[in-house]
Amino acid sequence: MPIYELKINHNLCTGCNICVVSCPINFDQLKKEGQLTKDNAVILVKNGTARAIYKEERKINCDGCGVCIEACPQKVIKMEISKID
Repeated sequence: MPIYELKINHNLCTGCNICVVSCPINFDQLKKEGQLTKDNAVILVKNGTARAIYKEERKINCDGCGVCIEACPQKVIKMEISKID
């Protein structure tokens, strides 16, 4: 199974939050949990820039759909496949 890693250019990210709200996984977690935290979100804005969150022990991580990449108005998000099991 591929592991998708989001790379965000923090120098150009404006922290607009569009990537966070456009992510389908974040949306599902928000509906399920009622809030997004570093424990259930795939991407969050912290200190004015978007941060990708990956935790190996979690069942839910980025699935590589690319919605956040397309939604980003600054086009500062890229995706890499870091490992294939």
